Amino acid sequence: MRTPDFYKIIDNEIEALLEKYKTDPYLVRSKKNIGNQKSYAFLIWFLETYGRVYSYVDYITEGDNDSSCDIVFDKTDTQGKRVFYVVQSKWNKQDNAEKETSRGEIIKALNEFETILRGDKQNVNDKLKTKLAELKSHLETNGEVKFIFLSLSEYRGGADDNITSFQKQDAKIDFEVIDINRIKNDYIERHYKQIEPINPLQTYYNPEEAPVSLRIERLSESNENFIKIERPFEAYVFLLRPKMIFELFEKYGFALFYKNVRNPLIQSQFNQDIKETAASSPSFFWYYNNGITAITYLMPAIGKRATQIEITGLQIINGGQTVYAIYSAYKEASEVQRKKMDTEGLITLRLLKSGGKDFDLDVTRYTNSQNPITDRDFYANDEVQLRLQQESFQTNFWYEKRRDEFRELPEGVQKVSNDVFAKAYLAYQMQNGAALSNDYINRAKKDLNFVSHKDDKQGRYEEIFDRSPSFEAMLCAVYLYNLLDEVFALAYDKELREAVICHQLSFFKTIFSKYLFSKFGNTAINTNKQIIRLVEKGEIKVIYQSFVLIYTLLDRISSDDANQTKQIFSPSYHSKIKEDLEELEINYSDIENIDLAKASSDFDFSKFNQ
Repeated sequence: MRTPDFYKIIDNEIEALLEKYKTDPYLVRSKKNIGNQKSYAFLIWFLETYGRVYSYVDYITEGDNDSSCDIVFDKTDTQGKRVFYVVQSKWNKQDNAEKETSRGEIIKALNEFETILRGDKQNVNDKLKTKLAELKSHLETNGEVKFIFLSLSEYRGGADDNITSFQKQDAKIDFEVIDINRIKNDYIERHYKQIEPINPLQTYYNPEEAPVSLRIERLSESNENFIKIERPFEAYVFLLRPKMIFELFEKYGFALFYKNVRNPLIQSQFNQDIKETAASSPSFFWYYNNGITAITYLMPAIGKRATQIEITGLQIINGGQTVYAIYSAYKEASEVQRKKMDTEGLITLRLLKSGGKDFDLDVTRYTNSQNPITDRDFYANDEVQLRLQQESFQTNFWYEKRRDEFRELPEGVQKVSNDVFAKAYLAYQMQNGAALSNDYINRAKKDLNFVSHKDDKQGRYEEIFDRSPSFEAMLCAVYLYNLLDEVFALAYDKELREAVICHQLSFFKTIFSKYLFSKFGNTAINTNKQIIRLVEKGEIKVIYQSFVLIYTLLDRISSDDANQTKQIFSPSYHSKIKEDLEELEINYSDIENIDLAKASSDFDFSKFNQ
């Protein structure tokens, strides 16, 4: 989703709040200043979206003489810790949404925040004066304060040194910039993936690193309350009550599932069935549910009579749906229902000590094997996959790193699975379509692009992704892949078409780079940007012409002759053609003069000719 498109979504929501709260005294007073009005409504939006504060009047301290500081308020987190938040809201016009938040704006905000910390802020209204007095007392008792600069423009790190210096003043003081990209990413998580992102208005406890307390159920004095496995990796089987599950999710949220291959769905029939069982028939729950599997990084010695243990680090790798369903059921239950759930309900927890990345991944793979999981799902949380998806959110082609993670899509946005991106990138950017064509010939049962060479010597995951490809390079490759998919749609069945496309893409980079050099005489020209620009403008004739030229230089692939197809797809043939094309002299007119109407009947240019 491009920033201007997302800006319109947020601006429409801000406009709706201006209409909803049009009788607000501040909005009435400032109705001639649209900037002040929208900054104020933007702050209300932030409170409602992140703080779940729908009665904002008690929170906003904005007044006639304190426009530089929008709000000071405090919240108590799930662990009973009180934190003060100071938020400054900065609305921007759409033309400025893609511009960088200036270093000067951040420094000005930091200066304002320092004034608040010193207690030197003057000419404030009574509400703000009261909150500042509470803040002063909070600081004196070693309390935590978080300052937030909220902006509808892009922050690119220009004031990082100043922010670091500000934070070093006091270990109890934090500062965060929430810019339009962060807001967009969170919006996508919440609305299109239907999972809750990390909330800047809540204390974040990382379950991978934090000490985690668990209350384990002891059913009788005569029985041990767990099963212990000692080799090759230490493991326990415990019983937990619903309240323990509720408290875990209340504190850590979706961060509990970071190592899982998928997050639980917020809305699903399966989720609803678990909720109903947990709430209405808790005594049956243990019989109907497989329980939870989790990994810890430091397992303590556990006594036979222990009912409370503390472990270091916790990741739920199977049973995320169960956790979220129990949490939801418990949260919605009355006090009487909660007592019934905690008296009758039991959940099995298999707690394993981490055996290292490979072991943990294998456990995740095999404990999730009862559901359809593909190889690519197990790499969804790799840093490179996360980065590529974040970069994709700046475009209208979203990188799907995990199957079905987008429950909805905004208008004009397409999701493209990372296996397609990987395939196109390997063929075009790495010019290794021979590997993919070879998969077709050998009827490879695995997507080797998402298999590690450690697990299979033919695995290509590291070959593709250890290069840390940019999303721009991936998008360029997919654009070309899609164009060829259209023109070959009538010539080949799906599987052979994919192999032919990758075969063709391997040679396109060589030919098109020669075309650009002949046309513009600049070896430094960015081929990716040129192709993306041409495709997005619909100026694709020269791309088609380049494909036709390549096609005329290659032996025709026939689906009726398996031996001939195998020969053409062979690495030796691929290498020979690549060498021949690299030596070939091409003038840009050789490509631009190609008549698409006379191209091979294998190509379908009907849409283009229209």
